[in-house]
Amino acid sequence: MQYSFILVEPEVPENLGAAARALNTMGHTDLRLVRPRCDRNSEKAQVLAHGSQAVLNAAPIYQTLSEALHDIDFACATTARHRYEKYQYISVREVPQQLQAKGESLQHVAFVFGGERSGLNRQDIDRCDLITTIPQDNPHPSLNLAQAVMVYSFMLSESAVQIKDQRLNRDPMPPLEYANLKHSSLQLMERIGLAERYQKYVTRGLALLGAEDLYLLHNIRACFDRTLDRLEAKQGKNNHADP
Repeated sequence: MQYSFILVEPEVPENLGAAARALNTMGHTDLRLVRPRCDRNSEKAQVLAHGSQAVLNAAPIYQTLSEALHDIDFACATTARHRYEKYQYISVREVPQQLQAKGESLQHVAFVFGGERSGLNRQDIDRCDLITTIPQDNPHPSLNLAQAVMVYSFMLSESAVQIKDQRLNRDPMPPLEYANLKHSSLQLMERIGLAERYQKYVTRGLALLGAEDLYLLHNIRACFDRTLDRLEAKQGKNNHADP
């Protein structure tokens, strides 16, 4: 599984350098920047990158989060703020297990971090599949941007040595692309006229499912589509038969 780390509107050059250093020490190299408000080439950023300037300097810059997610099939928003919208927050401790449970359905995962001042906005959070947080004993002050990147990069490096599922008689499943399942599920919900706000609840629920549950849901979705196709075809014939 490949990991990318996306910083949206970072403002402090030291955090850019420190984030690149944190990723490099944990074996990650894919850093992406969205509308940075500071110069990564500044002395402060380069000094804090210490030994990881290559990661910082190679980071592509995007104008929108959607562009930065162009090759990502599963995105995790990181936040420390309490929000009024109905969100289900997953602790950073649970993230590796959540991702591993999806098996081969995930290929490229991104972790999205907001700027130092106000974090991610609602629109950027809605572009992500999972919302994660770092539990804190005291809500104030929160960890700064580079510290948060360090925590997530460490947890994900730890996940690389997890023991694989050794259950006996486990039925092999064909490869399933999470992004394709999410897209086809959204198409089905639009087809049956499900309200948009309920569609969001469903896609949030998808993000919490393991590989076997995702495969089961894929089969259910395909069955619904086939049934709807038959009903629409039958209705079309009846309409043509009416005088």
